[in-house]
Amino acid sequence: MSHSTSAAVWPILTYRDAPQAIRFMQDAFGLEEGVVFTLEDNPAVVAHAEMRWPQGGGVMFGSAGKDDSAFGQRTPGNDSVYLVCDDPDGLYARATAAGAQVVSGLKDESYGSRGFTVRDPEGNLWSFGTYSGEGPAAPSASEFPALLEAWAAAIVANDAEAIGSFMAPDWVIVGQNGMMTRDAFLALVASGDLTHAAMRFDVRQVDIYGDTAIVIAHGTNNGHFRGAPFESDEWVSDVFMRRGEKWLCVHSQLTPTGC
Repeated sequence: MSHSTSAAVWPILTYRDAPQAIRFMQDAFGLEEGVVFTLEDNPAVVAHAEMRWPQGGGVMFGSAGKDDSAFGQRTPGNDSVYLVCDDPDGLYARATAAGAQVVSGLKDESYGSRGFTVRDPEGNLWSFGTYSGEGPAAPSASEFPALLEAWAAAIVANDAEAIGSFMAPDWVIVGQNGMMTRDAFLALVASGDLTHAAMRFDVRQVDIYGDTAIVIAHGTNNGHFRGAPFESDEWVSDVFMRRGEKWLCVHSQLTPTGC
C-alpha cells in the first residue's frame, strides 16, 4: 500500500472508550496511529486523535462527553465509514479475527467492488471495498476549441488579468524573438505596449496524456506593439496541464506558417 500524509476529508467518530478504540482500529483494520491528545488531568479522555489509513486519509475521533461542545456531546455508535482497500479478503480475515462483528460478509458487488461491512465494539459501521469512487470525468479533446476561443477573447479585450487566468504561473512563450515569461507578457498588455485587435485559432490536433494536453492550432492575429502594427499567421503549439478541474497553459510555441 502507498502511504499518504494529507487528506481533504476526515470522518469524525466518538467513542466511550477512545483508547480501546485506537487498539481495535490498529488490530482489526490496520489503521496507524497519527496523533493522540488526552486531557492533562485524565489521560483516559481523548480530546483529539487521528488514525491514518495506509492508502491515504484517515479518521478523527475523541471521547464522548469530553466537553460541553457539540462534538463533545455526540452519541457514540451512530457513525459509518467507508475505506478503499486493495486486499479485502486479507482485511476481512484480519477484522473478523480481531472480533469485528460482521454486518455484511465479503462479496462481489454488481458495480464491480469487492468488500464487506463490520461493526466496531461501540456500534460504528466500517465498510471496506475496492471501489474508489467515480472520480472526475475523463478529459476530452472537444474542450480545447472553446478554451482557446475564450483565451483569444481575453487577449483581444487586452485584459491582463483575464489573460493570466488561462496561464500557469510558470508559463512561457517561445517564438521568433526568443522566450518570454508570463509576468513579462502580462506586463506588456497591462502597460498598453502590446494590444490585439483580432485573434483566431483553428484547432487541428489535441493529444491528451493523463493531466497533460498538447494542442496544435493554426492561429492568426493582429494588433500593435509599442505603436507599430503587426499581423501574424502562425502555427501554435500549446502545452496544458490540468490543475483540479481547470486546464492551464504552461508553454506556448509559435512558428510562422512560412517557416
